[in-house]
Order: sequence, then structure tokens, then C-alpha cells
Amino acid sequence: MSVPEYLHGYAPEEQQRLIDQAEYWRDDLILRDVEFKPGERVLEIGCGAGAVLGVLGRAFPKTVFSGIDLSEEQIQFAQSYLKEIGQDETELAVGDAAKLPWDDSTFDHVFGIWIIEHLKEPIPVLKEVSRVLRPGGRSILNEVDYTTFKIWPENGDYDYFLTGLCDLFTHCGGNPKAGRMLGVLLEESGFEQCRNEPWAKHFFNPASTATLREFVEYVYRFMEPAIPRMSAGLGLDESRLRAGLEYLRSLPKVPGGAMTMIVYRATGMAS
Repeated sequence: MSVPEYLHGYAPEEQQRLIDQAEYWRDDLILRDVEFKPGERVLEIGCGAGAVLGVLGRAFPKTVFSGIDLSEEQIQFAQSYLKEIGQDETELAVGDAAKLPWDDSTFDHVFGIWIIEHLKEPIPVLKEVSRVLRPGGRSILNEVDYTTFKIWPENGDYDYFLTGLCDLFTHCGGNPKAGRMLGVLLEESGFEQCRNEPWAKHFFNPASTATLREFVEYVYRFMEPAIPRMSAGLGLDESRLRAGLEYLRSLPKVPGGAMTMIVYRATGMAS
């Protein structure tokens, strides 16, 4: 199986970052407005290192979880990680989410987070999600729109970096604006009662300096490793890219410094 280019890579540092990221988003996003009943079956597509399955499994210990990812390396890590935290009964599979290895109507819910943004053609995946859901089963998708990572005061180097990051997503076959498209994609894939709700995060000095610092460090941690690929693959000025990110990192110390982003939660019911 040929694994397409993944923007963030599969280094051990990235796998640990995914675990930390899931904890960061645990209450504000992953578990927000989510309720799984005992005995229900839940599939996570693009489960990666198993970080989100770990959060969901701890919150809903009587729910039956499965996960699938294209990368054998990620699934091997997920198996070890989930066993380490006592969730070794989680079913994991290496495979293509556009060709799910489960029968029709197998699952009550399918969960996806930070996956549609990496897909050049999401409709085949979402149609497969619909197939493996029971009638009335729910798809739950979570994505950001990277163009909404806005800062104040504005900075030309940061704008240069953000534009480059969005271009890198496209270069790697993804879509940096996927969040705003989720509802439309679900409808086009045959789902009913589709919704797509934007949830904003906004922090500013001095009222929320601590949370601004925490958020900036979270963002910096996943953006910084992309710089070499932005420079080599897109021909961008590495020194300017780094200057933009360093300005971002300085925001908690800037009078009136602020940052905003929008994450989207979309849901749809299988017919």
C-alpha cells in the first residue's frame, strides 16, 4: 500500500505531539457535545497514533472503539500506546478510509478529527463512512480553517508564514480550508440533517495572557517542523518563515497581543 505524503510526518516527536494535542483539545473539542452509550460501536478514521482514541476510551469505557489509519507505523505506535493506558481491546486496522474493511451498518458513530484537511478527495471517504454506519448513525467531523489563525498586532512575516503553510497543505494534497466545507461535503456524500458549527478560540493580553501563551506554544509546536518543507518544497525564504513564527511566539509579551482561530464541528446522519 502506498501511503501519500503526510504533512507532519511520523517521527516519535510527532507521535508524542499528537498525544499532547489530544489532551489539549480534550474538553474544548473532542468531548464537547459528544455522548456515546455503553455497547455502541465507534470508529475513528485516520486515528494516527491513537491519541484521540485514548481520550474517547477513557471518557466512555463501556463503548467499543475501532480505528483505522493508512500508516502501519502509526498503527503500531497506537497499539503500544493504547495497551499502555489500558485500552488494548481497541480494534485497530491498517487501511484506506476510502475502502473500509467493515461490513455495512457496523458502527453507531464515526469520528474524524484533523483528517479531512489531508484528503485531496474526501467524498469517497465520507461515502464509505456512510456505508459502515447503521441507518441513523452519526458522523462527527472536526477541522480547522488555517486561514483563520489571525494575530494582533499584524505582522508581515507571520502573514508570509501562514500563507506558506496553507500552500504546503495544498502541495501535500490536502485542503487548509477544509473546516468551512464540512457540512457541504457531508451533504454531497448523502448524509442527512447535516450541521457545521464554528467554534472560535480567542485570547488576548492582559486578560488571558496565560491561555494565550499556552495556545501560542501549542500552535508553534506543530507549525515549526513544517518550515524546512516549506523552504525546500515551495522555495520560500526560511529566515522570513522563522521570523514570522518567532513573532507569533512573542505575542504573550506584546501589549495588546491577541490570537484567534476557528475550529468546525460537523455532524450528519446516515440514511
